Amino acid sequence: MQVNQKLTELKNKLPLGAITEIAEKTGLTAKTIDNIFKGKPCRANNLKKLITETENYIKEYESLTGVSSK
Repeated sequence: MQVNQKLTELKNKLPLGAITEIAEKTGLTAKTIDNIFKGKPCRANNLKKLITETENYIKEYESLTGVSSK
């Protein structure tokens, strides 16, 4: 799966307000995260952090709510 496709899929699964929480957990700004989701260039380290934390966030959200994200 291409990185941009994976990012789009992850972003579509996020509930409202999730980017702010992910920003706090990763140490990235919400604007940086938004830019990465839009496909703008970024450091590989930041991309890895974002993908990992977003996947963890989605798993946690689904387990707490019992609802599968979109």
